[in-house]
Amino acid sequence: MSAAGIADVVGWGLSRGFRGMVRALPHRAARPLGAALGDLARRLDPRHPRVARYNLEVAMPALGPEERRRLIARCFRHFGSMLIDNVSLGRFGPVALCERLTLDGWHHLAAAEDRDRGTLIVSAHLGNWEVIGYALALYRGTTQVVARPTRNRLVERDLLRFRQRFGNRIFYKRGAARRMLSAIKRHERVAYVIDQRVHPNEGIETPFFGQTSFTSPLLAVLSLRTGAPVVPIFAYPEPPDRFRIVVQPPIEPPERAAGSQEAAVLELTLRYLEVIEEAIRRRPEMWLWMHERWRKH
Repeated sequence: MSAAGIADVVGWGLSRGFRGMVRALPHRAARPLGAALGDLARRLDPRHPRVARYNLEVAMPALGPEERRRLIARCFRHFGSMLIDNVSLGRFGPVALCERLTLDGWHHLAAAEDRDRGTLIVSAHLGNWEVIGYALALYRGTTQVVARPTRNRLVERDLLRFRQRFGNRIFYKRGAARRMLSAIKRHERVAYVIDQRVHPNEGIETPFFGQTSFTSPLLAVLSLRTGAPVVPIFAYPEPPDRFRIVVQPPIEPPERAAGSQEAAVLELTLRYLEVIEEAIRRRPEMWLWMHERWRKH
């Protein structure tokens, strides 16, 4: 077995052992445990707090150094909490999980889907985006979810089984456009997150928090081509062990683009980013500030 193969097996074994340990604890212990681990990660890993500090200086320059420090600490605690929470949620079946969900604005999704043109879901690495997929599967049926694979193929196999356990289907970002288009043409539902930086060859230059970076235009392209509305959805943890799923009004493509196709794609993409930015500003501690969003290449 190659060194990479051995590393995969070791990583998979540690992952399985960790999941078993978390699920042996009471579920309500998951978030406090995760918050403590997130705090520990912040202290042991100097790189990601440094990235988060730079991002906050760029995106929220009005914050003072102490405010940024406190926000970064809260952000690490949130993502540690989210990680352990998601592992612990694996113990619940459909009924028990639905009992922990509060649906807010669900009628917006129903109205969009009643048009029978397929539906595109846009979200961000904010709150607990994994829970959105579960809610969609349990209340509206199968959703095609676009994701990035982990580097460990054995861990990815387990993660794929976990994400698809309520009927969703996961496919990967590489080559996703064709599959997304096929799903929309079948009047299905596709979920996609667009808040992370993409390579310039794959994106268009857009402002986000007043700073330019590259964003995937794929949602806008598909919406314009098919007429499918784009519905923003976010999921937020609520104490002690609940989640609020917030659905916002659909963003409709214009029936006829006034200018060029490129201008129409840019305009729609900016509308998606505006909604995401507003959501992040409301709960900044729940966004992934540790990601290098404003790196140019």
